[in-house]
Amino acid sequence: MLWLTWRQHRWPLITVAAILTVYWTFLVYAGLTGRQALAGCPSWQVAPDWCFDASRSVHGIYTRMNEAAWYGRLLPLVIGVFWGAPLLARELEQGTHRLAFTQSVTRRRWLAVKIGVLAGVAALFGAVTGALVAWARGQYAQMYATRPFGDQEFFASSGAVIPAAMWVAALLAGVMIGLLLRRTVAAMAVTLILLPLAAGGLGLIRPHYLPPVERLADGAQMFFDPGAPNQEQGWVLAISYLDPAGRELDREAAGAICADPSNTYPTAECLDRTGLRQRALYHPADRYPWFQLIEAGLLLAASAAMALTVWWRVVHRRG
Repeated sequence: MLWLTWRQHRWPLITVAAILTVYWTFLVYAGLTGRQALAGCPSWQVAPDWCFDASRSVHGIYTRMNEAAWYGRLLPLVIGVFWGAPLLARELEQGTHRLAFTQSVTRRRWLAVKIGVLAGVAALFGAVTGALVAWARGQYAQMYATRPFGDQEFFASSGAVIPAAMWVAALLAGVMIGLLLRRTVAAMAVTLILLPLAAGGLGLIRPHYLPPVERLADGAQMFFDPGAPNQEQGWVLAISYLDPAGRELDREAAGAICADPSNTYPTAECLDRTGLRQRALYHPADRYPWFQLIEAGLLLAASAAMALTVWWRVVHRRG
């Protein structure tokens, strides 16, 4: 069965492996270049002049690396469409499953080896890819905001845990869709549509994995506003302001109280001068591993449900 699985799926495996080899090589190159150029550089706020020169020299590489990482998020889609969807749909469409089911290999073993091998390879590829994305972007952390917590573009593609689970889920989604539709092209098209929708749904529910923390801060403890949601303190969901009477104000209204023409938002000096307080809803930075585990758990639970559905329909299928 291992030999048969390799013979049937060797070209999709080889193609993805070749693409990943190029992708991984570029991530390693970009990470090593950034680490060497920015070695010893502190943050932007206290960076000496030579750090700015170094950052300018690698800014193009950093930009291309982020672009490559963004397109790398499409790799689970490739797995679902080109590995998962044809896996059973082609067998059912061409009728070759009848020959497979009459051989000495049981349906259980036939299905377990085909899905198990591809799922294992997908998990390995996803874990290595996610780990390299996190490592390469982390080499630029001194000069750029590369924290994935709160970064909806890179949260699911950074680290080894979620990418591995996501690649497996994408594979099994394609397998289940192919089993249900029994037409290869139709299964690939539906998988191509549904997987991005599922990923978008995860992005919508991600902020609600845990209840956010509310913090009232003075000028010394305020979050930078406006700022990226992935700040050093954690993932910032919303920022507003309270005046001394306790009325909630948005950024523009609070900025009008400050009457500072150089800023459209309250500064620390303004909060201290006017008595305004900043109200922030956020997830603290130490929640990042929990969010990773929660999302990976959701993906693995979905994968288990899809695998059981496929298993039941194939094992108990007549003909």
